Amino acid sequence: MFKKISARKISDEIIEQFKEMLNKGELKPGDELPSERDLAEMIGVSRPPLREALNALQTMGFIEIRPRSKIVVRSIVEKFIGDPVSILIAQDIEKIFELLEIRRAMESWVAYNAAKRASKEDIEKIGKIIEKDQENLRLKKDDAKTDADFHVSIAQATGNTIFSHLMASCYHILWNTQIVSRETLFKKEANRERIAAQHLNIFEAIRARDADRAAREARRHIDFVAEELRRLLSVG
Repeated sequence: MFKKISARKISDEIIEQFKEMLNKGELKPGDELPSERDLAEMIGVSRPPLREALNALQTMGFIEIRPRSKIVVRSIVEKFIGDPVSILIAQDIEKIFELLEIRRAMESWVAYNAAKRASKEDIEKIGKIIEKDQENLRLKKDDAKTDADFHVSIAQATGNTIFSHLMASCYHILWNTQIVSRETLFKKEANRERIAAQHLNIFEAIRARDADRAAREARRHIDFVAEELRRLLSVG
């Protein structure tokens, strides 16, 4: 995890360490970092150079410092494609479905390759997310983080860091358009049940190392989301 920092060029070393962890996949989009105080203790630096490094990382688009001092890892590509794509969607609602076409291809590739490449640790990690997903279903709870973690963790299991960031960006762009919300989609209990079942099917195919089935289940999942969104938008 985080390492102790030497006394020279402290803020630059923090930035380089962060980038290294990002490249290795040790940090993924959506991860919440420890508080500034805890992070300073972990790294072994004072808070001023840490704050300088965090501000620089936010300017670069690597993190977002949210209210109440939450520090969240951002997708490395979202800064460059998020706003332009969101503007396109705001101007033409059909662009949502073009974005979902891209996600369909990405999710299929990711599921296929995760089934072939995932390590034992990757499978265990995805399995724990599925357990949380099933718990949310029992509690009738919509948990956006668990949903995002599921898709991003499968992308990470391919060993392709760039794809992990692309996946996270597409996911966040879709649900940040404000045209239709996750809450609207998940308000219907039958939708929560079907999506949880689809997630489970994808996971079971990956765990069984059945790449073709994993890709097929991933496409079915995105097809369902697209169909339901089109229905909701036509009703609205």
